[in-house]
Amino acid sequence: MKKIMLKLVAAVMLLSVFVPSLFTAVHAEEKAEQTVSILVPGYDTGYLREELDAGIKAFEEAEGIKVEVIPVGWDELNSRIVQLVNGGQAPDIMLIGTRSLRQFRDEGIIRDLDEFITPEFIEPRVESVYHTATIDGKQYGIPMAFSSRALIYRTDLIETPPTNWDELLEVAEKVKEEHDIYGFYLPIDGPGTSIELMNFFYQNDGFPVSESGEFQLNTPEIVETAEYLKQFVDKDLVPSPLESERNDQIKMFVNGDLAMFVTGPWDQEALEEHKEEYPYAVAPLPEGKHPGVNIATDSYVITQGAKNPEGAWKFIEFMGQEEFQRPVSEAFNWFPILKAEEADERFQTDFMKPFLETIAFGYPDPHTPNWDEFNRAFVQALQETLLGEKDGQTAFDEAQKEVAE
Repeated sequence: MKKIMLKLVAAVMLLSVFVPSLFTAVHAEEKAEQTVSILVPGYDTGYLREELDAGIKAFEEAEGIKVEVIPVGWDELNSRIVQLVNGGQAPDIMLIGTRSLRQFRDEGIIRDLDEFITPEFIEPRVESVYHTATIDGKQYGIPMAFSSRALIYRTDLIETPPTNWDELLEVAEKVKEEHDIYGFYLPIDGPGTSIELMNFFYQNDGFPVSESGEFQLNTPEIVETAEYLKQFVDKDLVPSPLESERNDQIKMFVNGDLAMFVTGPWDQEALEEHKEEYPYAVAPLPEGKHPGVNIATDSYVITQGAKNPEGAWKFIEFMGQEEFQRPVSEAFNWFPILKAEEADERFQTDFMKPFLETIAFGYPDPHTPNWDEFNRAFVQALQETLLGEKDGQTAFDEAQKEVAE
């Protein structure tokens, strides 16, 4: 028996010498099965870094699967995804704006997740938010961040906040006339313009993408909305449409140069810091034909080229637990992903209540066939309209032609 064992050991050693590739391949496969990669926009600049790192550490310890983070800038997110996929380097998981789900579904970049999802996974989630990542009846993403919008206004300048579009324009005019500061802000210059202003279009039944996923940028409702917004520019009630990035509105407000703006609850800290000098309050969005707000979500997705889809789903499931989801929601004062979060004390404040009130009238981000193409054409048409370079119908007709080609 001893001789037989010695011969077996010798044979194995011989194989390891003459067939090293066999052992290398097996080792590489095992290593691949124990690794999950995730693409995270903004990670290098701190976006959810602390919260994700905490979850990643706990996941690695619990599951024995290593997580590799691939950082990318928000502005280059979609183009970088296409580049990685075409180069055969698709990450297992990606964090993306839910608005891009249709595009990446149609391009074969992401997979539907129904094979992984169980009733037990769905049950603790807020249903309306969960379904913002549903396309044609299939679940392509799992929302992990959810924001709403409300109106911030100076209480020392405005006694009663506007409740509709006419009042919004009137109050902005009055403030400009009496105090010589901008009455309102239209974040038109920057990568998120269309999302930041989508509330107005939704309130006027201006939906840039049909239910079947077709672009419809030149509807009467969209043109009418753009023409309404043009009045703020014509009356010099807002900064220039070519110099009005979203992040500048809070800066102007706390510097005393702005009376009203629309934002999410992430600006609360800055507002509180300057409230003695510039007192403020929060109100629901002024209504158009009806109430409406853009419900923006970011979602986890799994790519078609994922090397470890099962491990990827384990990570998504793990991060969806209350222990790890709540810190993500709290990071930017976002709204509940899980039903358990709805009772959190932070939602009972005067600051948060107007945001919550608006959610009931929410519409998801437009699920565009191509987000970058849409945003570029939409913003250009909007700027041309606001600046009077073209009439609204012509500008949006050209935008529709561009995205439809």
